[in-house]
Amino acid sequence: MQDTNDIRAGFVADDPAPVAPAALPDIPGGEPNLMPISALTSPVRIEFTLWPISVPTPDDEESIEIYCNGNKVGEKAWTQPLPESERFVNIPSTHFTQGRLQFHCVGHVYNQTVRYSEVLTLTVDKTSPSLGVGNGRLQFPELGDNDLTDYFLSTHDDRLQALVPDYVDAAPGDVIIHYWDSKLFENNEVDRWVLTRDDIGKPLQFSYPGDVIRERGDGVRYAQYVIEDRAGNASQVAQPLDLNVAAQPVPRVLPALETPSLGTLPSVDLDLRTFDKALDVSIPQAAVIHPGEDFELVWGEEGSFASWTQPGREGQRDFVVPMRNVVAMSGKVAQLYYRVISLGTTLKSAVREVKVMPIAVAHMPTPQANGQSGGDLDVGALTSAPAVTLEGWKHMGVDQRVSIQASGVSAGQPNYPVLTNYKLTTTDVAEGIGSRGNVTIPLSYLRQLEEDTPMDVTVKISYDDGATWPLLPNCGMLSLTIR
Repeated sequence: MQDTNDIRAGFVADDPAPVAPAALPDIPGGEPNLMPISALTSPVRIEFTLWPISVPTPDDEESIEIYCNGNKVGEKAWTQPLPESERFVNIPSTHFTQGRLQFHCVGHVYNQTVRYSEVLTLTVDKTSPSLGVGNGRLQFPELGDNDLTDYFLSTHDDRLQALVPDYVDAAPGDVIIHYWDSKLFENNEVDRWVLTRDDIGKPLQFSYPGDVIRERGDGVRYAQYVIEDRAGNASQVAQPLDLNVAAQPVPRVLPALETPSLGTLPSVDLDLRTFDKALDVSIPQAAVIHPGEDFELVWGEEGSFASWTQPGREGQRDFVVPMRNVVAMSGKVAQLYYRVISLGTTLKSAVREVKVMPIAVAHMPTPQANGQSGGDLDVGALTSAPAVTLEGWKHMGVDQRVSIQASGVSAGQPNYPVLTNYKLTTTDVAEGIGSRGNVTIPLSYLRQLEEDTPMDVTVKISYDDGATWPLLPNCGMLSLTIR
């Protein structure tokens, strides 16, 4: 006969296994019939199934015995029909020791029959989770040692990702309760993350939402957590990590560029006559440009000959607009600004307008013809076409073009284009236009002009390689009387 305290392999039980209502439902990868710690602070109810024919009397008592790992831990007897609500035994919690426990029932029927139940396996875990390295201190790989800013959140899906150091015996059902505090160990809960079987064996990472971070304000904040296993055993609170938080949205301020040599007004004048070097400009310290953002300086209308675009480097504030690009804007108003590319959006700063004042005609050279700067031109005495010359001027350069025209009184051809849209060469810049006698007014043109009438020679200079021309001549005018 089988001992009442022993269930051997291969034994066919008479009744179903007892039930522990307090046991947690099984989860994938979890311990079977895990007992919550909270259920072990008082006797544990073990329910049993009554056999099919039960006829107890005061003379023929029936009873049940509960065994745990072969040791009797509880019993119950009755002499009258046992209602379903009474079919349980409270087992002292002292019997629920660490590990897996096997419970079975032995029933004694009124007719002296002995019945055996299936085995109930319960798991008891009284061991608190042990934190990982550094007392479990959180790590923030994406943030590093930087301050936590609104820009950081906006470029990281509006969240701060935290890494939990690996800890021993991580298991499905473990709960990571994480906190975000303004004072140490306030334990101001943010959320709870319940691990699943899929989380085990991978880096344990969770995120603090941006809205929670902003809601709890700027300043020094402390991030920590506690691990609670499925049975309810809690670890110590992890070592808090302090962070400098400045996550409130910052208004994007992009004030106009500073131009030390021109003043601070939104619209300024730049006189080419007194302009002797490249234009220095600076991005104001008040400008909000976040680390990692691209930005660039812009001068003039993009795509035009005189425009200038220069990318900036992180931390750069000072720029220089080359002199040639400034000079090429002679007579125009150039827009000067910078722009920032933030999260795929281009933000434009306030604009400073720079009116590039051309050099007055009084300070520009006047052409000569036949070596003359005025007076009479005796056409009859000429044996060859007279040469036209024009001395150099301030900021003269090979980016410029010149048109020279002779105009007189004639029934035939009053005007003659001496030079049209002529691109300056390095020789012209060094020696002046026509210095080698290669620019002339044909005798045939001069001979058909009426005597005793004036012939004027005018000059127009294009500073932007012929893209635009002044409406009026911008050099002195040569006037000769035809004789």
